Amino acid sequence: MKKLGILPILLALTLWMTACGAMAAAPKSADHLDLEEETVLTGTVETEESRWNYEITTYTVTGEHCAPDDPDRVLIRHSYQMPRMKASNVQDDKKEQSGPAAKQAVETFNAFFETRLQDEVAWFEEMASVAEEDYGAVGHEKGSFWQQEDFCYSDETTLSFWATDDMICVTTLNYSFTGGAHPIVWRTANSFDLRTGKEVTVAELTGNVAGLQKAVEEELLRQVEEKRLLPEQEMTTDKIAFFDDYEETVADWMERSVSFGDDGMQVIFGVYDIAPYAAGEQVFTISYDLLRPYLNSYGKTLLGLE
Repeated sequence: MKKLGILPILLALTLWMTACGAMAAAPKSADHLDLEEETVLTGTVETEESRWNYEITTYTVTGEHCAPDDPDRVLIRHSYQMPRMKASNVQDDKKEQSGPAAKQAVETFNAFFETRLQDEVAWFEEMASVAEEDYGAVGHEKGSFWQQEDFCYSDETTLSFWATDDMICVTTLNYSFTGGAHPIVWRTANSFDLRTGKEVTVAELTGNVAGLQKAVEEELLRQVEEKRLLPEQEMTTDKIAFFDDYEETVADWMERSVSFGDDGMQVIFGVYDIAPYAAGEQVFTISYDLLRPYLNSYGKTLLGLE
């Protein structure tokens, strides 16, 4: 497996940056940048002063790291899907067009994910060093996983989106395999005010943080109880043996990944958070009817509940 040259890729990236605006540099181990952007979401943002169209596209950075003594032996691959926002004028409208507000929103949103890509790249470089060390120690031994033709470490991210007129929620599915018994899969979610591009936390959507925290905690515990395997019960496919300290973790739900969708707010507990790996990720939906009394006007506007 011949590695692609890094210089042509960086040159292509530089030309793309010139045409589309500044973005994160390609990782040094990346061999390919998917320059064909895919449009995943479009809409119109409106404030009191201005109005503009936005477009969310995705691009993917992929690459591999090979063994120092064998350029055909791939030790680890990565594939990072990232979003990018663009703004354009609304035709035949009396309000200010794609001006400073739109530019600031686009720059703020894109900067968040440029930093995210840099973090992913830094993590990949660490994983590449570990893979290289592991391969050097046992890779040539008979029976080693490295003797399997297709075996290698892997690090990937893919995206999904949900939006209202004023907010977008970007959920990242993370996949990481480093040679253990199984890969680790988890999700992270980030919500953004489309009018400013800034990330929005759950706490900013409410004027009563304590009340919201308690109400959601109680609903989460109610839903957990419906799924919880009791000591006197036999294991079944619809029951889960939650960890003994699950209540403490549930109480800390605002520090977990929180996403939004058509049915409400999703609180995401990753594998090993409140249950064994075999139980998988635990996701609980909190209805907007439960949330509404605790939301401030800003939260209602962003979630389209006014």
